[in-house]
Amino acid sequence: MQASGPRMAALRLVGRVISNQEMQKTAKVVVTRLAEHAKVKKVLKKRKTYLVHDEADSRLPGDIVRIESCRPISKRKSFKIVEVLQEAPRFLDPVTNKMSTPFSELTRKKQR
Repeated sequence: MQASGPRMAALRLVGRVISNQEMQKTAKVVVTRLAEHAKVKKVLKKRKTYLVHDEADSRLPGDIVRIESCRPISKRKSFKIVEVLQEAPRFLDPVTNKMSTPFSELTRKKQR
């Protein structure tokens, strides 16, 4: 039986996909906001990264997406992608033979 109490509104944020390689059906999204310092009154950029559920597993780094809070899917994943606002330009990477974006190079792990 479900509780019939009032439900909280879902939190909706807009951010950029920065990685989608570590896990299946998961993308890492960074949300940037502007906040004013309390004493100095300087405007600062605050960033927070979220692990979001990507059912189609089709988002690539650089895509601008709208995310929305949902029930917890895993320990750190409680957001899902609602819509894609802007796709990053895509091309076929000749080295890996996979679809890639200009932002993919920034997220690739460095070889030691």
